[in-house]
Amino acid sequence: MPLQAPKKQVAGGYLLVMNPPAVSPPLKWIATGGATTGAAVTEQWVTWADQQRKQLLGELLSHGNWFARPPRHDVLDPLLSPWAGKSMKGELQFFCALPPSPGGPGTGALSLTGLTMTATSISPNWRIENFTPDPEDDKISLFGGDDDEGEEGTREIHFEDIEAVSPAMPPTQIRNREWDAKKFMAKERVREARLKAQVAEHIARKEEVRFLSVYGDLDDNESTFSEYDLSEEGASGDEHGSTASESPSNP
Repeated sequence: MPLQAPKKQVAGGYLLVMNPPAVSPPLKWIATGGATTGAAVTEQWVTWADQQRKQLLGELLSHGNWFARPPRHDVLDPLLSPWAGKSMKGELQFFCALPPSPGGPGTGALSLTGLTMTATSISPNWRIENFTPDPEDDKISLFGGDDDEGEEGTREIHFEDIEAVSPAMPPTQIRNREWDAKKFMAKERVREARLKAQVAEHIARKEEVRFLSVYGDLDDNESTFSEYDLSEEGASGDEHGSTASESPSNP
């Protein structure tokens, strides 16, 4: 990898151009928060970067005429620090600044175009190559562009990842506290009525057994048990009205 002779920069430092540039393995740019994207480092990229760094370091050491005094490995190696590696937590990460992706999340490669050398550091210069944005899975276009026939823009909505709602699912009901309170009170009245009916049936059976044990079976000539009208129209009148029944004869 031939490095061109250093050129002094107006902003300070020296620029060493690589001809031709070295292209890295592909990288994936992902969203890191809001509109910010960052490349995800890989083991393959770290291996490639270490090889490039070692070669560049060797070439710098071989050009002693570029420096005011002969360069030494122990001086240049700390200045040309690794570009990527493992953090203190053992996670892969970049140690150098990278250019932002030109179009949000996507895939591309880094082209190493040269080095920038100052009195305190030797940093790589990068350019993104062959960047391909990620396809948009979900598309919402409420104001589509003009078509060839001049008709109104199309309106497309694609939500492929949303699960279809099962037709067997009950419709959603909007309730409030008043409705829930009324339902609870009505349910309590139903329970109370059922309990009273069970108690009344139990008492009626006991009274019938007691009557039969004391007076025996009813003869055909004797009156039968009164039949009460339990309808809403006759309930009030039957509770207080008289019922045709014969008084039992004295024994």
